[in-house]
Amino acid sequence: MKKKEILIVMLILVAMSTRFLFIVDGESLLPNFTAVGAIAIFGACYLKGFKKWIIPLAVLWISDLILNNIIYGAYYEHFQVLGSMWVYGSFLLIGLVAFRMMQKANWTRLALTSLTAAVLFFLITNFGVWVSATSPYSKDLSGLVQSYVAGIPFFRNTLLGNLFFGFALFGSYEMLASRIKEIEPLILSKKTA
Repeated sequence: MKKKEILIVMLILVAMSTRFLFIVDGESLLPNFTAVGAIAIFGACYLKGFKKWIIPLAVLWISDLILNNIIYGAYYEHFQVLGSMWVYGSFLLIGLVAFRMMQKANWTRLALTSLTAAVLFFLITNFGVWVSATSPYSKDLSGLVQSYVAGIPFFRNTLLGNLFFGFALFGSYEMLASRIKEIEPLILSKKTA
């Protein structure tokens, strides 16, 4: 692996650890205030080829293994190999959208991409909750609306997490890349649009 890829993977791993930051006695004090969305955006912008999808998804999956089987293990009857396909699907879609939106990378586009990512995650995962067999919501329009209303507090934290950790990830990379000869910055090396 090149120095650039090593730096990117290290930043992704550090960022994914935010999923464990605010957990006390098996409960998250700030649900969804993590770097998950920011990692999808970051990976899509800085990694090349299939790695832009595989590395962030693999890190999300590994953190799901730990969370679902150790920290939240009491909520499941069996060992959880996979997390929610709705979450993984939204994560990949966020990466694809970020890849398109960040073609001309700048800080304003990062903020807009973070907002778009939060909206996509909210729409997809709350729909996933509503259609699931174990959903507490009725399978009609009223139940769907209830699912989205229940997700509003999580949306706020997702958006704040995307913004905070997105700027932290991109800023950290840009700062380090400007100091390491072999690594070219993405945002600071281009004129902002």
